[in-house]
Amino acid sequence: MGMNRTIVWFRRDLRIEDNPALAAAARDGSVFPVFIWCPKEEGEFYPGRVSRWWLKQSLVHLDQSLKSLGAGLVLIKTDSTVKALLECVNAVQATKVVFNHLYDPISLVRDHNIKEKLLALGISVQSYNGDLLYEPWDIYDDSGHAYTTFDPFWNRCLQMQMKTYSLIPPCQLIPAQGKVEKYSIEQLGLEDELEKSSNALLGRAWCPGWSKSDKALTEFVENHLLHYSKNRLKLGGESTSLLSPYIHFGELSVRKVFQLVRTKQILWKNEGNIAGEESATFFLRAIGFREYSRYLCFGYPFTVERPLLGNLKFFPWNTDPLKFRAWRQGRTGYPLVDAGMRELWATGWIHNKMRVIVSSFAVKMLLIPWKWGMKYFWDTLLDADLESDILGWQYISGSLPDGHKLERLDDPEIQGMKYDPEGEYIRQWLPELARIPTEWIHHPWDAPLIVLTASGVELGQNYPKPIIDKDLAREQLAQAIFKMWENEAASKPSSSKDRKEVADDNENLAIPKVFLKNKAPRGATSSNDQKVPILQNPKIKSDPPNKKRVKCMDEVEKKQENSRNHSEHTEVSCIDQEVLCSTAESTSKRQCSSSCSFSVP
Repeated sequence: MGMNRTIVWFRRDLRIEDNPALAAAARDGSVFPVFIWCPKEEGEFYPGRVSRWWLKQSLVHLDQSLKSLGAGLVLIKTDSTVKALLECVNAVQATKVVFNHLYDPISLVRDHNIKEKLLALGISVQSYNGDLLYEPWDIYDDSGHAYTTFDPFWNRCLQMQMKTYSLIPPCQLIPAQGKVEKYSIEQLGLEDELEKSSNALLGRAWCPGWSKSDKALTEFVENHLLHYSKNRLKLGGESTSLLSPYIHFGELSVRKVFQLVRTKQILWKNEGNIAGEESATFFLRAIGFREYSRYLCFGYPFTVERPLLGNLKFFPWNTDPLKFRAWRQGRTGYPLVDAGMRELWATGWIHNKMRVIVSSFAVKMLLIPWKWGMKYFWDTLLDADLESDILGWQYISGSLPDGHKLERLDDPEIQGMKYDPEGEYIRQWLPELARIPTEWIHHPWDAPLIVLTASGVELGQNYPKPIIDKDLAREQLAQAIFKMWENEAASKPSSSKDRKEVADDNENLAIPKVFLKNKAPRGATSSNDQKVPILQNPKIKSDPPNKKRVKCMDEVEKKQENSRNHSEHTEVSCIDQEVLCSTAESTSKRQCSSSCSFSVP
C-alpha cells in the first residue's frame, strides 16, 4: 500500500460498495472523504424540498457507514467548490483528488474547470465511472459518431462487454489527518425549519440511505420483477421498482441492479418463463433510458437549453402563466391530469406513465414551453434528475429524432379510461370527484346536471371546467406547427450564397455530429478521466421548408379528422412507459439568478 493522502469527493455516489473512487483511494493510502455543499453553484437547479430531504438522510447514512470503516464523512458548506477542495488538500497535505463522474451539462463544465485548476497546481486528479454501465465516449456507431436514437444505442450497449467491478466495500479506511472547518448536517441548510413538518411524512413512505437500498432492490427483484411487464402501467400500488431515488443519489449501483436483473432474465429464459423474461427485458430498457439520458447530455450539452432537433427553436410556445399555474395546481378540469399533478405536489412522486400523461398535456394541449415543465419536474419530484428530465421532456415535445411526433395529441379522457378504468386513482387524489359515477369520472363535463348535483360536484366552483376544449387544442397545435415552419422559413436568407453560409454555420438547422471514437481526453491524467466530445455540424440536405410544411400539415389534418371520429388509438410507444424519470418540490420559491431561460412564473 502506498502512502498517498487522497481526497475522496462524494457527490451523487453516496455509497461505500461499488464506489470506484473510494476503492481506488483506499488501496492507495489514507483517505479524506468529503461532501461539499455549494448552493451558489446549484443556481437555478437548486434541488427541491423533498430532493434535499432525501440528500440529507442519505448523507447521514453514508457518514455512519464510513465511520464504521474508520473514516467519517466531512461535510463542508461553501460558495466555491474548488476553494473548498484546495482547503482540504492543504489541510491534509493531500497528493490526489478522486471522484466519480457526473454527466449533466452543469457538472461537466464545473468538473472540467476544477480538474484544470487542480492539475495546474500539481495535484493529481483521477475520476471514475461510478454512475453508468458504460462511459458515453465508449459507445459510438460504425463511423465513430454518437447515436441520436435510443434503440441502436441500447442494442450496442447490450452487445458490449461490461467491465467487472467488485461490489464489496473496502474492509477498512485509514483516515488522513487534517483540520478543516467541518459542518454538521443541520448546518448545511438542506432542510428549512418550515419544511420539517411536511418532510416528516416522507419518512413514512421512503427509507433513504445506501444500506436501505439493498433491501429495496431485493424486495423488487424477488417479489415484483416477475410481474413487472403486466403491472408497470398500473397507476396505483407497487407497479414500478421505486428504485430511482436510490439510483439517482448513487446509493444503489446501477451495475448491481443490471447484473441482478440480467441474471434473472437468463434464468427465466432457460426455464422457458416467457413472462419473466419479458418483464426483465422491459426493466432493463428502463435502465437503458437512464443511460441514454446521460449519453445525450454528455454528447449534446446544449440539450439543457434547446431541443436536439433545431426546428423546435421556432415553435410559438404559449407562455401564459395562468395556464401554467392551473397545470401545476391540478386545476385543468381534466381529472386524470389533475390527479397526477396533485399527487406530485403532495408526495413528490408520480408513476412513470403519469409523468408522460401530464407532460404531454402541458406541451400539446396547453402549448406550455417544455423547458418550463422540465424545470417544474426538477423542483417537485423526489429523485430530481436533470438528464432524465431533459430526455423525457424533449421526447414528449417532439424534440428528439425518435420521440413523439410534434403533431400527436393524446386524449386525456381516453387515457383515463385506459389506465384508470374504475377511476380509483382519480378518486384518491380528487376527493371532490369521489362520489361521481365511474361512467362520468373521466369526463364530468358531459355528466347530466342531476348526476353532478347528486355527486356534490359544481363545475366551475369546487371543480374547474376544462381549461381548453380538446378540438380547439388540436386546432391550436396545428396552427402552432404551421407557424413554426413559417418562422423557420423566414429565418433563412433568400440568396443562394447566404443559404450556403447558413448551411455551414447554423447549428440549429441539423443535429450536429459528435465524434467519440479515438478522441484523447482533455486535461486528463489517466485513462479513467472524463473525455470531452467534439461536435461538428454536417451539411445536411433537407426538404425545402414549404414542402416539409405541406407534408406535415397533411398528417396533422388527418390526425385531427381521425380524432374527431374517435378512431385514433391512443397507444403510447414503449419508450413512453419508462422514459420520464422523476424529480421534487421546494416550498420556498427561489428567484433564478442565472441568465438561463429556465426562469418560470
